[in-house]
Amino acid sequence: MAGAGRKGQPMHAQLFIPCLVEDCQPEAAVAATRVLERLGVALRHPSGQTCCGQLAYKAGDVAGARSLALRYLDIFDAPEPVVCPSGSCTKMLRTYPELFALGTPERARAEGLAARTFEFCEFVAGLPGAAELPLNLDARACYHGSCQMPGVPGDPADAPRRLLGLVRGLTVVEAERADRCCGFGGLFSLQFASVSEALTDDKCREILALAPDMLVSAEPSCLMSLSGRLAKMGRPLPALHVAQVLDAGLRGGL
Repeated sequence: MAGAGRKGQPMHAQLFIPCLVEDCQPEAAVAATRVLERLGVALRHPSGQTCCGQLAYKAGDVAGARSLALRYLDIFDAPEPVVCPSGSCTKMLRTYPELFALGTPERARAEGLAARTFEFCEFVAGLPGAAELPLNLDARACYHGSCQMPGVPGDPADAPRRLLGLVRGLTVVEAERADRCCGFGGLFSLQFASVSEALTDDKCREILALAPDMLVSAEPSCLMSLSGRLAKMGRPLPALHVAQVLDAGLRGGL
């Protein structure tokens, strides 16, 4: 991403907005757009986006996942980077090559898409000018580092923490067992409901013990699960994507 952003020529990128964000947390997509545009990224949102195939893939429906992957290879056929405000959906696009046989055109296209697909925080942290953003927000945030954050060289899983650390006035705390799953896990929460609820309850108690003003994560599915459980416990907290925190920091408040 050298030369991208406001220090050079504008970078062009494509927004991949997962169905969970579009349907349940559209404000995260709006915030991500504002932050990227502030950094000089020219964005477009290709039409026709549906499910990326993650649910089918995790359910063992490889044929269904392959069909959706072929659709996405057409939707994001342009050479620009693809940016997604979800670690799990980013990971799914990076899994596409496994759905196609070696040596096939589809495999080559899937490898190309996987190589230029970035999770939002990972992408922003690599842009020139990110460290210079005028971010100010007086708040105490509990950060949940999702196990769904993509793991590639450079440890992008730590990008959300680095970005939150740029926000002046923001105190960031983490649960006692920060690396423990929130209990959601997609289909896991349906197949093993009692185990899922126990894990979520444990995580929520650890979050509440820190007395934060808000819950923050880079993974929408974790935010949905944890915020829903906190509400059922009678202890609701604002649940914000990292993009929303950055956007609020640029505007000086929520």
